[in-house]
Amino acid sequence: MDALNLQVEMICVCSTDGQLSPLRFRFEDSEHRLQTVLITEILCDKEICYVGIEAFQFVCRGVMDGVEKMFELRYTVRTHKWILFREIY
Repeated sequence: MDALNLQVEMICVCSTDGQLSPLRFRFEDSEHRLQTVLITEILCDKEICYVGIEAFQFVCRGVMDGVEKMFELRYTVRTHKWILFREIY
């Protein structure tokens, strides 16, 4: 699957120990409609460092338009931005 690298608006929870948990995100699709995704499960989360850029990677299952899909999201520490890296299926 090709990387999308779309900036998204994210609602997440930060626990008292600093752990991030994404809950819901939204993005503008290719037809300029806002798509909202409710995250139902976080399958995997890990800290990554790619060419010196610190980020957190989340592989999540979510519901968009009534269809369950799997997404890879990334949070970049330096810029404080959330990215929809790719739609897995």
